[in-house]
Amino acid sequence: MRALRKGQAAIFNLTKDICGEARIVERAFGIGPSALTEAAALLAQNLED
Repeated sequence: MRALRKGQAAIFNLTKDICGEARIVERAFGIGPSALTEAAALLAQNLED
């Protein structure tokens, strides 16, 4: 989590907002969905539109 404070995790924050930072923290601690699960959901959402 030191990378968040130093700005080194900014490349992983795709949305560039606080929700993106929360997502990084959730993934780091195994709380939220994995990156692959989230990418699949985003792709499915884009295909529906």
